Amino acid sequence: MKKILLMLTMVLVFGFSAICSASNGKVLDAEEAMVNKFLAASNYSAVTSMMTDGMKKDFTEEVFKNFKEQMDKNFGAVSEKRLVVIEKGADADILRYSMKFAKQPEAMMSFLFAVKNEKPLLGDFGIALPQKEENKEAAK
Repeated sequence: MKKILLMLTMVLVFGFSAICSASNGKVLDAEEAMVNKFLAASNYSAVTSMMTDGMKKDFTEEVFKNFKEQMDKNFGAVSEKRLVVIEKGADADILRYSMKFAKQPEAMMSFLFAVKNEKPLLGDFGIALPQKEENKEAAK
């Protein structure tokens, strides 16, 4: 009887722990999926549905093509992407990724999301590169 009770308790504990640690949350999962889709997109129409109206106005098809060309030329393919910072605001989230590319060993990419009724839309993004050694010496 004790073995059956112990087995039942163990199954319930494992089931509960699996349910509780299922994901990062619906909004964060959607934002991470948008980042992946944005980085992998090869045409403008693939990303317009996930952008805010303000971003669509500034980030046109011509700008998108130029961005993709510059990324391929200067950075190459993504070799590693790791989410390092999540900033949650009232109506906005910022996700910061530590990135490694084929031609650029270290970079930080930030993605700003406008969140309304748990529906995120990409509002802006940016890339930051580490300072070169000669620039660090000049800053001192």
